[in-house]
Amino acid sequence: MFDSSTIPPAPSRRRDLLDRKLLNGVLWTAVVVTTLVVMREGKDLFIPLVIAFVAVYLITILSRLAQRIEINRYHLPSAVTMILSFAFIFGVGYALFKLIAENALLVAEAAPGYQTRLIQLQRDLFASVGVAEPMEAREVIRSIDLQSAFTTVASTLAGVLGRVSLVFLYSLFILIELRFLQAKLNALIPDNGRRSTVMLVLKRIDADIHKYLGVKTCISLITALLSYLLMRLVGLDFAEFWAVLIFVLNFIPTLGSIAATILPTLLAAVQFTSLGPFLAVGIGITAIQQTLGSIIEPNLMGETLNISPLVVFGSLILWGYIWGIVGMFLCVPITVVIVIVMSNFESTRWVAILLSKTGQIRSD
Repeated sequence: MFDSSTIPPAPSRRRDLLDRKLLNGVLWTAVVVTTLVVMREGKDLFIPLVIAFVAVYLITILSRLAQRIEINRYHLPSAVTMILSFAFIFGVGYALFKLIAENALLVAEAAPGYQTRLIQLQRDLFASVGVAEPMEAREVIRSIDLQSAFTTVASTLAGVLGRVSLVFLYSLFILIELRFLQAKLNALIPDNGRRSTVMLVLKRIDADIHKYLGVKTCISLITALLSYLLMRLVGLDFAEFWAVLIFVLNFIPTLGSIAATILPTLLAAVQFTSLGPFLAVGIGITAIQQTLGSIIEPNLMGETLNISPLVVFGSLILWGYIWGIVGMFLCVPITVVIVIVMSNFESTRWVAILLSKTGQIRSD
């Protein structure tokens, strides 16, 4: 006979369920907070590791593209394309970071002259409309320390360059470890059905991350090249520096594009005495950003970069607090990877939906 006395009353079961959920919530909160504290305190180790993972993905993307090249029906072996891609990514990456660091110092040296010109430009603007310059507006402009800002950028990037050997070693070991991933999964999950399901999810996550980094890198590169040609045509100072900065800032949706447009446009305003170059730089870079970033990129990216602007802003503050300027540059790639991973698991899909822009994520 079925003994109903062994079943606890419904209110008791509900209370136990609520207690378990509350306990799980507290534990997960503790884990997240502890993880963030550890990442902040150990940023000298974690920043090179994250950069290494990004570098490895770029290396594999470039290697796969190189393997598609056919010369007299001959394709380069994967080992050769991987070595060449490794050397190319690290060579170009080092050169770009060095270019930004060196030019940031040059901009910092020229900053006092630009700031003086900016103060004069503001004074002339108020005089042209017949309004006395407010003291508050004058103090705002005087409080902007361009020299200190660009010196900080240069020192931060110099610190990243100083850790390039650590990034190199991390990337090398990650690539070596990838060779044994399949063997480890076979030993870890002997059941063929479960292993096939895990492999399907991992391949989907890997494909989404490759798509995001590949498309984002190409779009950012094209944006930077077109902006560079425009700035060189106008005669803007430090055109190479601004082009590389535009490339990096484009990895931050919305906020990065705005900053990448405003900074060189402000320089054009203080560098030239006529209005033409200012309008050319401002309108030209805006048109490039809107065409590539708002029309072409979403069509290529699909739902991979479907992230809420509020989440972007929040992640910018969070990772900026944890890892400084480098964290600001890495915040969106990290957030995108988190959303991609969580969207591929039923238990965490609700988190990906909350972090998304429209609530639409790819379903199975």
